[in-house]
Amino acid sequence: MNLEVLQHIVENEPEMIEALAKENGLDPSASIGVAEFLIGNDGDISLLSAKQRYHYDNDIEPLVDNVPCDGVFGEGTCTGNGVVDDESLLGCYLEDNFLC
Repeated sequence: MNLEVLQHIVENEPEMIEALAKENGLDPSASIGVAEFLIGNDGDISLLSAKQRYHYDNDIEPLVDNVPCDGVFGEGTCTGNGVVDDESLLGCYLEDNFLC
């Protein structure tokens, strides 16, 4: 899990987590609480209860782990696996551009 990205989302774009929670029929404030808990505990998901883990799996993880890229950046062929690499993920959120 990319904690830097999670912290950015919680501080600047919490509506992303909230939207996933609503889509999944979960309490958005609980999902935000789980995200804040993870930030405060260095992303240690082993500390989560079963209910908290459900929020993580459905409302947080899709935003910070194996985030799909939307296409190729610049010319040439994308040689990646269709997922934004961890090092580029924060920049993708900052620029709102998920290209590989």
